[in-house]
Amino acid sequence: MPLGLEYPTLSRSSPCIVAAHNLRQYSLDRKRISLEHTSSAPDFSHLDRIDLIGGNGRWRQKRAEEEFARRAVAEEKRLREQQEAEEKRRQRKLEVKARKRRQHEEEERRREEERERQHLEQVRFEELQKIEQEKERLRKETEEKEFRARQPKPCEVCTASGKCIGCLGSGINSTLFLAAMVNRYSSKDYYGRRPQGCDGCYGFKQNMMATLKKGTGRCPNCDGWGRIRPDIDLTSPGGRTKRNSISAAPTGFFSSVP
Repeated sequence: MPLGLEYPTLSRSSPCIVAAHNLRQYSLDRKRISLEHTSSAPDFSHLDRIDLIGGNGRWRQKRAEEEFARRAVAEEKRLREQQEAEEKRRQRKLEVKARKRRQHEEEERRREEERERQHLEQVRFEELQKIEQEKERLRKETEEKEFRARQPKPCEVCTASGKCIGCLGSGINSTLFLAAMVNRYSSKDYYGRRPQGCDGCYGFKQNMMATLKKGTGRCPNCDGWGRIRPDIDLTSPGGRTKRNSISAAPTGFFSSVP
């Protein structure tokens, strides 16, 4: 195939070539763009005040009057629009200021509520702390009372001396035995002042017969210790003490006697 026939050239009468040389007219014909509407009214914006007073003729004066009236209307409209824009800006500023004020009041209210909540929590915490302190104080007082109640107390019978008040701790009391007649037949071994066991501290009065049975010389109420041990109830939760009784005190003495 010849070289010139490989890529056939376009004809010079092709409509594409014509449209390419006048794209604007082509777009207008195809209604791709719209026509520009130009104002047919004459422009009198070049008229000035000399024309208004008639310095350039009656015709230009009349046009100047119309132009200045139009300018006055346009200026009034511009001022009105400017005032409306200023009023809108002022209203927007007031709205922004009011919104900021509301936000500030809302934040202040929230902070006040938070402070009030913290104050109430602090008061509640202090009240609970006082209640706990009062409970702790009462517990310590109760423990102190129970501790003191469990401590030995001075014996009221022997005034904490531990000696029998009947024989003053000797275990012996003297008894005077009188004879019906005093003569040579009367034996001095059977009459007169004789020692007897003190029955207050578990001795025996043998009178004129038998051997001497001395007492312990110790107070029967406290067993010679001078103090009374409280009777602790081990079955109670706190080991509370029972009421002391004199009848229960000699138990310790009898437990020590063989």
